[in-house]
Amino acid sequence: MRVLVVPDSFTGTLSAPQAAIAIQTGWQLGAPNDEVTALAISDGGPGFISALLTSAKYQSHAVTVSDLLNREVKITLASSQLDKPTFFIESAQIVGSHLVATESPRRPAEYTSYGIGEAIKFALSAGAERIVIGLGGTASIDGGAGLLAALGAQPAELLNRGGGALAGLNYLQLDALTPDIENVELIVAADVDVPLLGSRGAAFGFGTQKGASPELQIELEAALTNFSNLIPTRPDGKNAAVMKGAGAAGGIGYAILALGGSKVAGFDFAAAALELPTAIQNADLVVTGEGKFDWQSMQGKAISQLAQLCLAAGKPLLVLAGQVDVGRREWSAIGIVGTYGCSDDGEIPRNPAAALSDLAVRVSRTFSPTSWQN
Repeated sequence: MRVLVVPDSFTGTLSAPQAAIAIQTGWQLGAPNDEVTALAISDGGPGFISALLTSAKYQSHAVTVSDLLNREVKITLASSQLDKPTFFIESAQIVGSHLVATESPRRPAEYTSYGIGEAIKFALSAGAERIVIGLGGTASIDGGAGLLAALGAQPAELLNRGGGALAGLNYLQLDALTPDIENVELIVAADVDVPLLGSRGAAFGFGTQKGASPELQIELEAALTNFSNLIPTRPDGKNAAVMKGAGAAGGIGYAILALGGSKVAGFDFAAAALELPTAIQNADLVVTGEGKFDWQSMQGKAISQLAQLCLAAGKPLLVLAGQVDVGRREWSAIGIVGTYGCSDDGEIPRNPAAALSDLAVRVSRTFSPTSWQN
């Protein structure tokens, strides 16, 4: 039997590739006659680059940039020739919430996206003709002002001080931006369609989870409004602030869209980049997983979108999770044929990879038609 293993990340414990290896290893132990292929999925957030690098078509590049507090951070970019030289950037590596996990209280008004701009400049210097920025899992709310500062926008010092400082911005010069930025195709890969401002935007829609109090959210909304009022309309006449995805990653999506970029669904882009539909078509069984399979998993997250691909291809889909919090009626309605959890009580195993691998061994002996012979 041909088995395709394609999990999401297990938040806080295993990256998507680590989970894929754990499941693949366990399945091969339980059903050694099966042909098991491992990939990973992402919606543009944490794990975007590592998911791409599970395919041999992508190369890695080690780069040092500034993180959200202007400290040095080592990151990994991916590249591929595709139809033209393309570089991939994962915003979570640069401004991710994990980088300020020990901060209490959080300071979302001070976090900057400057390092994203530095990563873009590296890609340009390496000959990129297309740059894809995966958004998600970030802690900053600066509207992408820091990103623009790194590319040459003025006043750079103020733009690089976080979203709170944008309230004092009274002019913005974009005529000194890195020249090559006009000649590169910029793409935002995200599964968030919200605008920059308003109740669903960068400040009000995501401020709470990023540590912004209601009062600070009001201040950040005003600061982002002031900032956006100084940004010219796009060459096509569109106001980037109201475009889908402008509010993604604290407004980093807005800056990229304001530069003339476009937005694509993160999962759809990663799936196409990894040729996932073809891999599913070639499999007899698809096995996925994530840390906690719950109602949010059913609401447009990567696994629910993977389920749609499997349903369209007529392929059965299994879910191996750290914990399962969805009933049979719900998961069977989207084409999933079985769900299995490492834990029933929500306890994180001491060795998550080993626990997931052990689960895969047990499940493989149920689903593989050849396992009984071994």
